[in-house]
Amino acid sequence: MRHVPGVLVAALVAGLAARQLIFVNRNAVNVLYWDQWDFYRPMFENRGWWETFSLQHGPHREGLGLVLTRAIALVSGWDSRWDAFAACIILIGAAVLGISLAMRFGLSRRPILLAAVPLIFTNTHQYEIFVGAVNLSYAAVPIALFMAYCLAWFAHDRAWRLGAVTAVTFLLIFTGFGMFVGLLTPVLLALETLQAWRAGERRHLLWASAALALVCAAWGLFARGYTFQPAVAGFHFPYERPAEYAVFVARMLGHFYGTPLLSAGELVFGYCTAVLLVAIAAWNGIRCALKGVEREPRSVVLFCLSAYSLLFCVNCAIGRVFNGTLAPYSSRYVALLIPAAVAIYLQAGVLSQRRSFLWLTLAYTAFLVPATAFPRPYEVWGTRWYTEGRTTWKTEYLRTRDQAAADKAAHFPIYPGNLDSRLKYLEERHLNLFLPPEEP
Repeated sequence: MRHVPGVLVAALVAGLAARQLIFVNRNAVNVLYWDQWDFYRPMFENRGWWETFSLQHGPHREGLGLVLTRAIALVSGWDSRWDAFAACIILIGAAVLGISLAMRFGLSRRPILLAAVPLIFTNTHQYEIFVGAVNLSYAAVPIALFMAYCLAWFAHDRAWRLGAVTAVTFLLIFTGFGMFVGLLTPVLLALETLQAWRAGERRHLLWASAALALVCAAWGLFARGYTFQPAVAGFHFPYERPAEYAVFVARMLGHFYGTPLLSAGELVFGYCTAVLLVAIAAWNGIRCALKGVEREPRSVVLFCLSAYSLLFCVNCAIGRVFNGTLAPYSSRYVALLIPAAVAIYLQAGVLSQRRSFLWLTLAYTAFLVPATAFPRPYEVWGTRWYTEGRTTWKTEYLRTRDQAAADKAAHFPIYPGNLDSRLKYLEERHLNLFLPPEEP
């Protein structure tokens, strides 16, 4: 009987993973959509792999995600359904890494508490990253890399730990909004270098300072040719109503947990979540400073998860606050708030090692079931809008070979600009929507 909780958690992981894969299979459509036409530019123009890796789209570069996308395209004939499946599978893999991370925090002693992890990573509110303009670099790959980054801090061998942290940080800096993790690593490495110097540990000082230098060099490489691109028309800072920044952040955090849209309760919940993340970041940052980065891998991880989430939220608020009241509810933001939910879960897990606080993690796990496991009606409608729109557009374009006519017939523009040359490229090579139909 003592193995029953573990079996139930394994069944939950398998069930949620299967549900997400079935969702993708039912709703992903093999036709590039919106920003995907731009992500694929290095392939259309036959550029090299480094140009693929370093491609800038909006405020970030594409990095490892676009490299994987290109590799998948070479195998699949540019079948964009494969991109959706890849995003799904990578997030499932990230959930497995998340479980491994939770075990480093001692949560495996009560296996039922591990049930929170798959609920966080398969959040139904993130549907757009599977059925919209799928971009592996936006969320799936950065989140998986972030989990690997957190695990790297637990390596016992100093050289392996610092080497792994440095290598994964390099990939994160170049891959989507993983770049915010790259802002945290130099702070931690500089602190560790200082601590090694104060302790008179020359070998440790050498390793830590070398890691810091390499991360700084990675940022130097990132900066070459980089241009500021806010990725939204009308961007301006500061906003004339600065209090709206806080409202934006609160609504983003509330949206992750499925709180009622535009409600006062959502605001209160979001503000409380933001304050909790600030407290987690501050408390664990102080522990790292006082007790030592090398000695406090749990505090390092909690600091990084919470601080990253706050940086991402603030970035979104600054960049999108003037887009209207519904701007915080973008489905794709949900995936990049996974670290926030993991930070709260792991901090509750640390407290739950005292029996008097066990209820915290149990309550949070139970709360995640209604908060993340069920889509809201407008999300079901949104999924259908993407699926039916892309399917109809593809059918009409293959019939007419006319982009404008397909846009009109489907009531679903596939891209804001002219695609004649790119569609011709695909047709000549029998790629993407021009792939031969599968034989029954």
